[in-house]
Parts: sequence; structure tokens; C-alpha cells
Amino acid sequence: MVSKTFLNLKDEKRNRIIQAALAEFSRVPMNEASVTNIVKEAAISRGSFYQYFGGKESLYQYIVRDLYSKHRQDLYEKIKSNGGDLYQSLLDFYGDYIDEIMTSEYFSFYENTFLHVNHYLIGQEGILSLSNRSYKRKVEQEDFVSLINMDNLRTDSEDDLLEFIYFTVNLIHQMVVEGFVNDLSGEEIKKRSMRAVNWLYYGIQDEN
Repeated sequence: MVSKTFLNLKDEKRNRIIQAALAEFSRVPMNEASVTNIVKEAAISRGSFYQYFGGKESLYQYIVRDLYSKHRQDLYEKIKSNGGDLYQSLLDFYGDYIDEIMTSEYFSFYENTFLHVNHYLIGQEGILSLSNRSYKRKVEQEDFVSLINMDNLRTDSEDDLLEFIYFTVNLIHQMVVEGFVNDLSGEEIKKRSMRAVNWLYYGIQDEN
């Protein structure tokens, strides 16, 4: 749990702590990360660290949630700009998303997250999990569904739509994980991911 004390810090100090954590979590997987290195780089005391966070896991989850909140907003903007077209929005979003991962200054952080602590993303308690039934998540889901044009979809169920999105998210994350494991280029990961979205959306059967 991240404390209100941390959230109420001045932007400069809060960002300094986050940057120090990102550097450490990029250097090694989260379970190997050193609180000592983080507090040294952030120029704070160890006591302050534990006042702000319950432990390094809480800080890690905070960073992951913050990054994926930004990604979620990016997807919202894609859907708006595409007039609610889900398929085109997914292609546009995941194309940019994979480019960002592969070219980001936080590439090693993303890599460590996908390979070592993926449950923070798509596990039962992950930020993308359908098991998360909080009021905040419910509002986010309702806002998301309201943006999508469902006229050309084979369902009018919001739950079905959210489950489709969850399937897609899991599929793309698996593509990225396999890309890291097999040392694929960003373009190769993107090509496989776009094909996966196409198959999931339209199916693989030739209608002709």
C-alpha cells in the first residue's frame, strides 16, 4: 500500500523516488531489487521509504499501475479518434504500445515485468484482471464500453465485450513475452500481435 504521505510529497521528490525505483527495477527483477539502492539513489532515508511504502512490492505495483493507467488512456483516445471502431483502435493502440515498449528508456523495466512478475498485469489480482471488482474499476469499465460502437459486433453484452478485451490483452502480452524469450525484434512482435488481433476479431476461417 502506498501511503498518503508519499502521494502528498512535492512532485520533485516523488518523481525522484520513482526514477530511482525504475532504475533499480530495470537493473534486476523486482524480487532481486535492493531497497538500499533505491533509497541511496533517491536520497531518502530507509525509514522514509517504509513510511511511504509497505515494501518494494508496493512501490513496484504503484509504478506498474501508473504506467498502465497512461496506456489505458491512450487506448481511450484511439477509440475516440476512430469513432468507436474497436478493431482499428486495437490495431493502432497495440502498434504504438509495442513500439513504446521496445524503444522506451524503461525497456528493461518492461522486460523484467513481462518475464518475471507478469501476475501484476494479468494474474487474478493483476491490474488488468476481470477479478478486480472495485468501484473504481467498474467506473473505468463503464466509461470504456461507452466509447465503443457495438453495432457491428456479434454481441450487445457489455460483459462479453469486456471479456473480449481481456482475451485480447492476455494474447498480446503473451506475444510480447514470447518476443522477449525468443529475442524477437519489435517489428516481429508487432507483426505477430497484429495477426493475433485480426484472428481473434474476425476468426481464421475464410468466408469465401
